Amino acid sequence: MTSRRTGQFLAALTFDVEAERTTIRFANSAHAVPQARRFLQEQLSTWGFTRNDELTDRVLLVASELVTNSVVHGRSLSASQIEILTVSLSLKPGVALGLLVTDNSPKVPVPVIRPTHAEGGRGLRLVTAIADGWAAAPTTREGEVVGKGVWAFFDWPDEAAQLKRGRVERQGRAAGEER
Repeated sequence: MTSRRTGQFLAALTFDVEAERTTIRFANSAHAVPQARRFLQEQLSTWGFTRNDELTDRVLLVASELVTNSVVHGRSLSASQIEILTVSLSLKPGVALGLLVTDNSPKVPVPVIRPTHAEGGRGLRLVTAIADGWAAAPTTREGEVVGKGVWAFFDWPDEAAQLKRGRVERQGRAAGEER
């Protein structure tokens, strides 16, 4: 993805007054992954996306990867201390949907190539394949780096796909009603 495209996504999702946004905070632990998925699925449903939408599936899978990365790699305090991660969802209808995961680690993620027998290390490659783009940057407070944010961007589903999906769902309901 080009930096121009990243800038377009960020401008639409963070600065546009018509964009809708929601954020939730979780303890940075393994419990955050299913909690984030539930939160995101409920919010996507509120915005009109069903569980059967391809976009919903893509967002939930990418969220699982980014939150897991935050849990595994994003802690900066000892395991005995509570640390917070945030999950934000931004929607600009007709343009894009964005997912942001922030944590306390200043280490910005970089995709790596792992041996085929390695058990992990493919999360960002998966994010690259599923999202329409992603970016990461340090977060700052009063000029000091205090963590990082990782964005994943998703283009708005085109109208033809939405119409087709609506037709298929109506046909499925009609077939189910005939039984």
